[in-house]
This record gives sequence, C-alpha cells and structure tokens, in this order.
Amino acid sequence: MTLLRHHLQAPAALRNLPSQVAAIRDAQRAIRGCDPQTLRAHTSQLRTFVQQGATVASPKVLALGGAIVCEAVDQVLGKSLYDVQLIAGIILAHGAVAEMQTGEGKTLSGVMPAVLHALPGRGVHVATPNSYLAQRDFETLQPVIEHLGLTAGCLGDDAEHGERADAYQCDITYAPGYAFGFDYLRDQLALRSAAGSRLGDQLRQRLRGAAGETRLLQRERRCAILDEIDHVLIDDAISPLILSAAGDREAPDAAIHRAAKQIAATLVPATHFTIPEDRGGLELRPAGIDAIYRESTLANDPRLRRAWHEYVHLAIRATHQFQRDVHYIVSAGKIRIIDTSTGRIFDDRTWNDGQHQAIEAKEGLRITSEQTALARITRQRFFGMYEVLCGMTGTATGCADELQEFYRLSVVPVPLRVPSRRQTLPTIRCRTAEEKRQRIADEARQCQQRLQPVLIGTHSIADSQQLAERFEQQGLRFALLNGKQDADEAELIAAAGRAGAITIATNLAGRGTDIHLDPEAAAAGGLHVIVSQHHAIDRVDRQLVGRAARQGDPGSVRFYCAPDDPIFRQAPWIARWLERRLAPPRDDTPRSDSRLAQMIAKQQSINQRKQACQRRELFQRDLATQKLIVTPRTRNAQGIEK
Repeated sequence: MTLLRHHLQAPAALRNLPSQVAAIRDAQRAIRGCDPQTLRAHTSQLRTFVQQGATVASPKVLALGGAIVCEAVDQVLGKSLYDVQLIAGIILAHGAVAEMQTGEGKTLSGVMPAVLHALPGRGVHVATPNSYLAQRDFETLQPVIEHLGLTAGCLGDDAEHGERADAYQCDITYAPGYAFGFDYLRDQLALRSAAGSRLGDQLRQRLRGAAGETRLLQRERRCAILDEIDHVLIDDAISPLILSAAGDREAPDAAIHRAAKQIAATLVPATHFTIPEDRGGLELRPAGIDAIYRESTLANDPRLRRAWHEYVHLAIRATHQFQRDVHYIVSAGKIRIIDTSTGRIFDDRTWNDGQHQAIEAKEGLRITSEQTALARITRQRFFGMYEVLCGMTGTATGCADELQEFYRLSVVPVPLRVPSRRQTLPTIRCRTAEEKRQRIADEARQCQQRLQPVLIGTHSIADSQQLAERFEQQGLRFALLNGKQDADEAELIAAAGRAGAITIATNLAGRGTDIHLDPEAAAAGGLHVIVSQHHAIDRVDRQLVGRAARQGDPGSVRFYCAPDDPIFRQAPWIARWLERRLAPPRDDTPRSDSRLAQMIAKQQSINQRKQACQRRELFQRDLATQKLIVTPRTRNAQGIEK
C-alpha cells in the first residue's frame, strides 16, 4: 500500500490542509501583538470550549489554537512557524502520523498539537527517543507552554517518585517513550500491592492519619505524541518493557558460568555443535553433549538453575553469536546491549534466561544475578491504551501498513518547505570490507581538501572503530560518534557541518540534532553523506541519507557496498552477482547500477516483511494472554464491538 493510498484513507479533514493553515494565519493576524494576558485568556476560552464538548481538531479550536501557539512561539522564541510545520501540527491534532522529512523542524511542529491535546485537562505525554532529546525539547518549549498559561514537566532519569508524580500532573509531560511504559508498570505493581494489603493495615493507616490511598504516578493515558513514531511502535515493538528486580549482586551460580566458559572453549564447531546459516540458533551435537558431561563433575551441582549442558550452550552462543561492539559494549564493568537495527546503546536492557550472565563470564566481568521480571508489557499494548495516539517521523514509507493494522493510524506526508537539492552519486563497489575502508578514506580526504564536510554512517560500533583506525593511519582529522547520545554527542554532530569536518558515526548517532552548514561548507557542496553499507531495512538507510541537503541546503550522498556486507548473508546470490562484476578485468568507475539497487531493495523488503511477521506474532500472542484487557486501539484489532 502506497503512502498516497494511506493519505486517501486519512480523515476527510486532512485532505485540505492548506485551507486549515490559511485559517490559522487569519486568526493569528487578528491577535498579533497581543499581550501575554490576552493569550492566556484565549487559551482559557478554548479550554472551556473543549471541556464543554468541542473536539480538539474542530475548525474553530484548530484555527484559534494554532494562532495562539504561533503568536506565543513568536513572542517567546522570536521564531515564526512555517506552513509545513503547521501542516504537521494539524495532522497530529487529528490523531494521525505526519511523515516530515529530516531537518524540517519537528520540535516546533509538535508544540501546537501538544497544546491542543492538553485543552481537555487530562494530560499529554510527549515521547522522544531518549532522555537527552526529552530534556532538550522540554527546555525549549516550556517557556512557550507556560506563556499560554499551561504547565509542562519532564521526567529525568534520576527523578524520585514524588518528582515524577508532579511531572505527570502537568498539562504536558516530556520523557523518553520507555519511561512512560515503565511508570505504568510501577503503578500496576503499586495497585497490586495495595490490593493485597490486609484490611486491618489499611484501617490502622487511616486511624493514624496516614494516606489511605497509594499515590500513583500517572493520571491516565489520554494522549501520546511520539517523536520518531516508527522507531517506537515498529522497531522497538519486539522488545517488551520489563520491570525487573535488581540483579546487581553476584549470581549464586557465577562459578557455574565460569566453568561453562572453560568447557565451551574446548568444543569444536561442526564436531560438537552447529550454527545455522541464518545465525538464528545453535545446536549441540551428540558428540558435544558427551564431551560436556564427560569433562565435568558439575552435572549435579546444587547451584544449577538449569541443566549443566544448557550453561555450556549459553557460553558457546556468547562466544560465537554475540560480538563485542556489534551486539554489546562493555562500559564501567557492565554489559550494555546495542540495538543492532539502529546502533543505539541501552542501559535498561538485559538478555534473559542466563545469556546475559554467560556474556559477563566471557568478558571476565562480575556475574550478576538473573533479573526477576516483576511486570511486563509490550509497547504495542501499552501505547494502544491511549485514547489519542499520533506522531512524526521522516521514514513512514515502508511501515505505513503496520501503523494502520496495529494502531489504526493514518500516515499523511508533509511537503518539503523548499525543494531538495540533494545529489545521489553513483555507488562504489568494492571487493572486500578492507578495500572499502581505504576507498572511503580516500574520498573523505578529497572532500576535506576542498572543505566539504563529510558524515560517514557505519552499521556498528565495531565498524566505526575499524574505519577510525584507518583514518588515523592516513593522518585524517575526524570526530568519532558511536556511543550513547548526550549533550556532548549532540554538540559534535551539530559541528559536522563545518567546513572540512569529517564525522564517523553509527547510523543513528546524534539523531534529532540538526547539522547546520557554515558558509564555506555550503560553498564547497554542502554535507556529503557516505553510507558505508546498506542496512537490512531501507528506513535506516533513508534516515542517514536525510542528513544531507536539509531545508534547501546543498548536499550529496553516496553508497558503498561489498560482497561481504552483512545484508548479503541472507542473500548470497547478490554477493555472488557482485563478485562476478568485480572479477578481472575490473572497472573501478563509480556507477549507478539499477540492477544492484533493485536486488538490494528487494532484499530489504523481504527483511521488512519478516520483521513485520515477528511483530504480528508477538501482537497476537500478547492479545491471547490479555483477552480481558480491551483498550481503545486494540478493540478493532480484536474485532470487539463497542
């Protein structure tokens, strides 16, 4: 289903967006230059109108609401909202998804729908990809929101229970998406605990004057506005939110894991175990089982939590299927998991069923206890609890069907403010990853010599480090970004547009931070983006490509590929085709190869469908285990009538 078809399925009110923008502009002219008290009076009038039954997206509310937000942004920030930003805001006000290209101003686009959805007085949750972006957006927009007489709060990572509860009492609350889910689970645990307390305890508390009710964090789930909505609802859908008991103490079976590591090191692939081509599992062979039990006396150890050979199985997987700086990093003596689809590093995730402990043993770290899940929920079901769900992304193409199927969300494209000047240069094909690194270094040097800034996107932290080593050998000056996003990383990615800058980054490092060109960089051709290899999913490639030529700036992009790229492991026929093209006599001229592009696009589409099937199965399993829970957005998915 194309985006055009999704647009046609959108509410009728979204098919004439220019007229709605014009209505907002007319209303703003009528109030331009008014004092803050008048703006707050208009906000109060709108709130009363909505609480008496008017809908947030009704023409009158939308026109005046958009006008007072535009005026507040002008008075507080000294900025004017572009028409495309108003279009995105209108789409969100109607409860849909705005596909807004990178660099078009999502932060300011989100303030109008946040204010409008806050008018009923039941709270709005604005979810960002990470804590840094939540804090940044909150600090930017809080003065605008308060200028209108509304309140805004932000959930800091280290905020105490009382601080979090206070933030939820605000009209608009900013936080990373997972924080809202975990706080919901904490509330569920608190309610469960309160329900299980004895009647006498409750009576005793009341007689002593103590609070008779548990103070929950969240009021309700009325509206959620999701930044990078495809990442939250699609990419993260297969990773449920799990609230666990602390597992920082030494594991009782730590010695078992260390012994399993030693045994695993003696086993031989193909003889004792096999690894399927798709790397989706590992199988112990009979000879392996015999060797495991023959070489150890731990089979009946009382510290065992599982069969002895399962410990060894975990240790083999830790060695052969979990690669440092690809699947995880070691930081401050702890394993931190990398999302291989995005390159993000997570502090709040662990592998289950002993795999995390096996990797700790592999790295020689302190082996922590396995965490006990206290509560869990899938992101699909959690966000399905909101009455209104909407958001923005630059990469809805490819996942619009899923957004419609699982969440009943229409996707509406937002036009570019100015035509794109991006140039897509011919792909450079290399025989090996080693050759590719050298040719990327050569191109980066040429760009630096003419003062053109370069941003090089890599698939993993390991790839970025290998490329950085090559650049150091070549004497190239560069910045390396491959860790957790924070203010320092955002500052570095923002500097990637300076003349002659070279920046190596994992695909999504610094996402959400604008790259501004200085005059010399613009004159040299603008930001040049090098995609070091195609990602398994086309959307990730497009996120990186979108870094170049923002808002009418000049810019260019080039892809590199080699037969040993990870995307070709599940498509060896493409690797063989590429090898034949690279065989002597060889022509190294970069070329636009439509056949190669078609094959890669087809494989990315296959990967996307496979992942969609996994998410669909998870969704159905979740529904099967939660038959009694009916939410506004899962009602249709389950075929339940109101």
